[in-house]
Amino acid sequence: MQNLNNAIAGRIGENIRERRERLAFALDELARRAGLEEHTLWRIERGTMTPSVLVLVQLAEPLECRPGDLLQGVSAALGDDAT
Repeated sequence: MQNLNNAIAGRIGENIRERRERLAFALDELARRAGLEEHTLWRIERGTMTPSVLVLVQLAEPLECRPGDLLQGVSAALGDDAT
């Protein structure tokens, strides 16, 4: 189960980091715009913390996307564990 959580958290974190970099936001700038602590966003981007749905909603607006867009590729990251 831990590997499954790591795969999900890792994919979501990659999506957030890619969108942040595409918009040329520094980590602290996105954290401020989303109302998050910088360390929390740092952990999410590195896949060591799985964001809640509320956090995905908070991040979506400054990242100019829908919350569901941040889940893109999660099914593929699960590999054979996907049900």
